[in-house]
Amino acid sequence: MASMIINELKEIIREQTQKGLSGAYIRNALKEYLQVYVLNFLYTTDQYKQALIFTGGTCLRHCFNLNRLSEDIDFDQLAAIDVKQLANSLSDYFSKKYLYSDLKISIKQKGRQLLLKFPVLQALKLVSQSESDWLYVKLDISLSDSKKFQTKTTLKNIYGFNYVMKHYSLADLMSGKIAAVLTRQRFWGESNQTTIKGRDYFDLLWFLDKQIIPNLPRINDLIKETLSSKELVERLNEKVDLATSKFKLDFKRDLLPFVTLSETSISDYLESYQDNYLEKVQYLLNTSR
Repeated sequence: MASMIINELKEIIREQTQKGLSGAYIRNALKEYLQVYVLNFLYTTDQYKQALIFTGGTCLRHCFNLNRLSEDIDFDQLAAIDVKQLANSLSDYFSKKYLYSDLKISIKQKGRQLLLKFPVLQALKLVSQSESDWLYVKLDISLSDSKKFQTKTTLKNIYGFNYVMKHYSLADLMSGKIAAVLTRQRFWGESNQTTIKGRDYFDLLWFLDKQIIPNLPRINDLIKETLSSKELVERLNEKVDLATSKFKLDFKRDLLPFVTLSETSISDYLESYQDNYLEKVQYLLNTSR
């Protein structure tokens, strides 16, 4: 069983290498495969499938076919989760059901994060013997800052697994993404420079392309303000202007390991991003709830 996981990872590497994709992208593709094991466990276990609402970019990827990879699995909890018990249960799941006993799990962020560490990179020949062997899969578990939401379910059938995920509606997922764009604080490098998460803006345009109507009361709960639709769009305009000017290189750097686009194609995407955004965002002025 353990060799099955390794063999599947090798097959993913082979397929993605044939497509000419980067090593960074391939690592994230491997993470996506391992995410499926975790999601299958959580959403076939009564204790967790009732308590956890799947959210974030990984939810968009797994439930709505977002056209980029995602590295962390994000959940909001409806009921308190014993993270030590969850860590032990996940270890048992891999070791007893799939005979994979090499997994190590650390509890981080004062119990709000589980870091699953798979020592596979050297065996997969993705790193040298002197480099770290760990492939990380992170679970972030938070309390929701708003009770204004709807949940939906999505049936997943992949890699021989079948499970039903509980997640936010698209409107509420967009609300969470807008709140992230408006409030996320992110730093980069040894000098701790302020930067952005380019994937937030990629996802924002994805929602706008679909003309999803966000849940304005939920946004206001999450950002702890009271904005009108007009004020919301004005704030987003400011953020997008910075993302496509001051932080354009950061936008590109953050996005590159998660999409199949070439560097040239990403550059073209960024050159037209603001114009596309300004054209598409207008409907929010009249339709945000």
